[in-house]
Amino acid sequence: MNILVVDDDKDFLKLFTIKLKKRGYSVFSTDNTEEAIRIIRENQIDAVLLDQFLENHDGIELINDIKRVNSDIPIVIMTAYGNIKDAIEAIKKGAFNYLTKPIDFDELELVLKQAKEITSLKREITDLRKVISNDVIIRSNVMKAIYKNGEKIAPFDITVLITGESGTGKEVLARFIHEKSRRKDKPFITINCGAIPRELLESELFGYKKGAFTGANKDKKGLIEEADKGTLFLDEIGELPIDLQVKLLRVLEEGKIRPLGSTQTKKIDVRFIAATNKNLEKLVKEGKFREDLYFRLKVVHLHIPPLRERKEDIIPLAKFFIKKYSVRYGIPEKKLSNEAIRQLLSYDWKGNVRELEHLIEKTMIMTESNTIENFSELITTNIKVRPYREEKEEFEKDYLRRLLLISKGNISRASQISGKTRAEIYRLLKKYGINKNVSI
Repeated sequence: MNILVVDDDKDFLKLFTIKLKKRGYSVFSTDNTEEAIRIIRENQIDAVLLDQFLENHDGIELINDIKRVNSDIPIVIMTAYGNIKDAIEAIKKGAFNYLTKPIDFDELELVLKQAKEITSLKREITDLRKVISNDVIIRSNVMKAIYKNGEKIAPFDITVLITGESGTGKEVLARFIHEKSRRKDKPFITINCGAIPRELLESELFGYKKGAFTGANKDKKGLIEEADKGTLFLDEIGELPIDLQVKLLRVLEEGKIRPLGSTQTKKIDVRFIAATNKNLEKLVKEGKFREDLYFRLKVVHLHIPPLRERKEDIIPLAKFFIKKYSVRYGIPEKKLSNEAIRQLLSYDWKGNVRELEHLIEKTMIMTESNTIENFSELITTNIKVRPYREEKEEFEKDYLRRLLLISKGNISRASQISGKTRAEIYRLLKKYGINKNVSI
């Protein structure tokens, strides 16, 4: 255990250091406050024993300086003038504990044992947070190159288009770029352009003024404004309706937004990152995506290949997810058998990293032994697919229910939203036996 002793009584400092070393502690000692800060900066200190009254410096005030360098170090105040008032003041300033001189070494050792436990726990928590929050696990050269380029462009406020199949980690890359930028301490806001109905999407993006439409009882900021000084991640940008593409392009070019129902524009400072699993060039040719917006978004284009094309990443990712869910669910980490590794490497991973993570999470819960022997049964279960006709019918029924909910059963409104004729909607309602007035 590394201990720093700070005391301006040189005789006490020398004798106290010798006694601590005899008891097996690694000791740094100084009578100088500046030297104390330097030692803390350059070494891993587990506890500080600090004299309350230094000749040219208040020991309690030194607590603040130490905490600025390392907020996790336990600080024990030593004083020859022990009283309740001093103890309370020291604790308020952030001291871990309080001892009076002459020091009782049995009491000191108990305090240092507690300090070591606290320090170890804080370091463990920090390490676990890193494990849980750091989803960037890459080994393949292609992914290393992508992230290297992401780091290169991060400091510059150019727009980025990230493409790749669903589940490849497009949002993880977008967050990485944000974290490496000057905006890292500002908001990172995400919106899935394909998950929000058209009429709600505009108000979600641009916000609205009170009275802009029925139900607008107060002003509301849009997500673009919420991301001011930060980053807005536009996921599934290929799903953005054409009329909103025009408005988004104007925001990108002018740096201004106009909330619904407002006559005034607002200046915004937002870095835009967009992502899609669709072929935007194809959508441009089909007239479904504006060419000018496509090129405005594609100042930098980063394409993430599917997991099956970068097999070097599969096992490191699997081990990362094992550790992640071990921490989350409080269960022992599990090893992968050679057969389990072979199966992971030979599988096609249509769902990419997302599918791998879900499989590992499920296996961690279901496997009782300390080794995952194989994934055969789980993978088979994982990839069951119904006939296309059944999947399509399920989608249409779900879509109709949501459409009726949004349009409140108004078929004309539903027709406008969906782009289908009233006759087509009535035909589908009849086909699936859905009552237009039944809400979900």
